[in-house]
Order: sequence, then C-alpha cells, then structure tokens
Amino acid sequence: MNIEKLKGRLDFLREAEKLKDVLRSAHTSCGRPESTAEHSWRLCLMAITFADELSGLDLLKLLKLCVIHDVGEAINGDIPAVSQHAFPNKSQQERSDLMLLTRSLDPGLSEEILALWDDYENALSPEAKAVKALDKLETLLQHNQGLNPADFDYPFNLTYGKRYTDADPLFKTLRTLIDQDTNAHIHRTISLRDEQAADIETITQLIEAAFCNEEHSSHSEPFIVAALRRAEQLSVSLVALDNDRIIGHVAVSPVTLSSGAAGWYGLGPISVRPDRQEQGIGSRLMQAALARLQCLGAAGCVVLGDPGFYGRFGFRAHPGLELPGVLPECFQTLAFGGPLPVGRVQYHPAFAATE
Repeated sequence: MNIEKLKGRLDFLREAEKLKDVLRSAHTSCGRPESTAEHSWRLCLMAITFADELSGLDLLKLLKLCVIHDVGEAINGDIPAVSQHAFPNKSQQERSDLMLLTRSLDPGLSEEILALWDDYENALSPEAKAVKALDKLETLLQHNQGLNPADFDYPFNLTYGKRYTDADPLFKTLRTLIDQDTNAHIHRTISLRDEQAADIETITQLIEAAFCNEEHSSHSEPFIVAALRRAEQLSVSLVALDNDRIIGHVAVSPVTLSSGAAGWYGLGPISVRPDRQEQGIGSRLMQAALARLQCLGAAGCVVLGDPGFYGRFGFRAHPGLELPGVLPECFQTLAFGGPLPVGRVQYHPAFAATE
C-alpha cells in the first residue's frame, strides 16, 4: 500500500468536490439551479437504467465516461449549450482544467482519466458515442422536468444534440418521447388572439420572413393580407404569441362559388416565424381558425397547399370543386357537416395584390 499515492487520490477527490457547487442553466423540479454533479449522477443512472438496451457495450466503461465527462468543469464551471458558440476554446480549457485537477494522481490513474475524457469529447468509442447521446437526453429530460424561469428557451431543446441522439434507434426513440414533452411545454407558453392594430407591421414582417425562402411562393403573401385587411375581408386574422411576441399568423377570407353556394371561406396565408417552424404552431393556428369559422356558421373552407399537411386536418381534394390553373390535388376542401358543393372557386381580388 502506497500512502503517498493514497494521499494524492484523496487530494484529487477534494478538488473534484467543487463540482457539487458548479451550477448549470437547468433547474430542478423544485426550481433551484441544478449542479453539474447532479447531472453526472443521473447520467450514470440513465446508463444503468438502459443497460439492457445497450447490448455489446461495456457498462463499467459507460459509467466511467459518465462520471468523468464533466469533471474538468470543477475549476471554471459550466457553459450552457445555448452559449457555447461564444466559447470556441471550451474543449481546450476543460482539458487543461482536468489535467490540473488530476495533477496529484499517480500517472497511471491520471492518464486513464484523461484518456476517458478524450474518448468522450471526441466520441471515439461506441461507449463514448452512447454517453454523448445520453448526456444530451439527460439535459433535455431535466429541462422539461425543471421548474424553469418564464423565459426558458424550450425551442432550443428540439435541435440540441440531435446528431448524437439520431445515431442509434434507442436514443432516437427516447428523443422522440422527450421531444413530445418539450412540445407540450412550448404550447403551454403560446397563446392565440385576434390581430390588433398595433400588430399589423409585425404581422407583415412575419409573413415576409415566413415565405422568403419558400420555393413555390410568389412572395406576394404580405401584400395579399394587407389588401384583404384594407378591403375588410379578413374574416379571421389570428396571431400566435410566445411571451407576447408574435410568432405566427393565419388569415381567412370569403370565397365565392360559381354554384352560388354560400358560407365558404379560403384559409391562408398561414405563416410561422422561420425559427419557430415545425414546432406545431402552424397546426394550432389551423385548428383555431377552423374552430372560429365553425363558430361563424361557415359551411366549409378551401385551401391551396401541401396535401400532406392540410390532410391532417380533414382537407381532401374534391373533384367537383376546382380552382382554375391549380393542380386538383393541391386544392382541398373541408365541409363543416353539410354537402360538398360543386363549381369553380374564386378568391377575393386582393389575392392579385403585388404591392
């Protein structure tokens, strides 16, 4: 038994204890900031919990990687993932800090710890790749479970660490389940209301941004909505807000049918801020607009767009109803209980607006 070696290891443990006081951006379910040590603990627990699904991997190595991966933060602390782009030297700093932390250890152990950290940081071994994914999943799990500040950035979760979690079916499935919780949080912070006069400039900018890179857009959507508003033909104009910031908009206006059928409306444009797309916001606007139309006693609604998206809300192409110059499968209809009409559909002249 080498007393000096034992003393050196105790010194290392005393230094590593600082990790208990290193705080992360995540919060616990009681609302206090989470420590890095707590994150590492549950990361170990995750590895044990899913060990039976990680066939072929060395559980002891997994656990070692879980424990070591953030130990270097004991000196200079944690940098939240959302801010790491501003710290390009984070990896080098953390490695230097780890070398400083392990300076009291005997060479064999210090080299093993550093090799484990290098393996994790560079995702070299299958075990390191697994811990990389589990690390992201634990972070997301805590973000969703924590009692967070009102301005917590839940949308960031939806893209964080996907290149690691998408690399394995188990992690991808877990990610899908956790993302469902993330989306639920996002939707709880989003409210819908009618547009107000003070919103008009923001709505115009939003629509322009939403369609800026759309391949099949005429880029006239902001002008169309403005023209409908001037003509007092915006039957429904709803905005989606996240903490009072407008992130989405939907417009609905009357259409006329050659058969004379009354009570029909055209849905669109529907716009979501580019950085908030694919988060279910457009779907919420759709559902709210359709509900509003039914409250108004509408007979039904037509829409021009992606059948895959609008089909989820009950829209279907109807051979008896046409919009001249448009592919039949892209022009879809939804009746609110009554019979489907026949004939040609004509949108308001505002849809010809180009400025």
